[in-house]
Amino acid sequence: MNAKISRAGLVFLLALPLLSSMINLGCQTEYASPLPGIVEVRLKTISGKIGFDPLNNFILTVASVEAVRNDDARAVVYGDLQAIDREDTKLNTLDVRARDSALIIGQTYIPPGSYKGIDLLLEPARQAILDGYRVITVERENDFDPRLRFRSPFSIKELTTTRIVLEVNLDSTLLRKANTYQFRPFYSISSINEIR
Repeated sequence: MNAKISRAGLVFLLALPLLSSMINLGCQTEYASPLPGIVEVRLKTISGKIGFDPLNNFILTVASVEAVRNDDARAVVYGDLQAIDREDTKLNTLDVRARDSALIIGQTYIPPGSYKGIDLLLEPARQAILDGYRVITVERENDFDPRLRFRSPFSIKELTTTRIVLEVNLDSTLLRKANTYQFRPFYSISSINEIR
């Protein structure tokens, strides 16, 4: 009886590689997944009334950035290409880099496809600082919606960086009142460029 068991075991061991290769061949497909592209979101500030100066600041805290596909699927845009989670980003809209569109809000790898825009969740600072010492309160309207929706179609291609510049016009966003500013966001996508 031991000889029969050992012969059955030997047959099983010899047949095992054949069975596993048949299973593996049956699971293979011809589908190749496309390589990702990169989306990079930058901030540009327009300000004729308040100067771009190291002593001036008005901070926007960005809590969320999402690229919105045409089918309404969303992709989170992280702080940089090595990030594994989105953290709040504090951006000084009066930084000289914001004037030149060099202030990066976020960048991430993203599936190729057609997108309809960018959504931002932001919190404006409660005060603006001018000349390093003048603190001016910034008020919000009662119906202020912290989610800004930038709608302008763009496409993501494999192995290509798509740079999107979000423009905030501070002259229209910070409305001067007697002793305060009223925050009423005035924004748009100013440019979309593909970089290889």
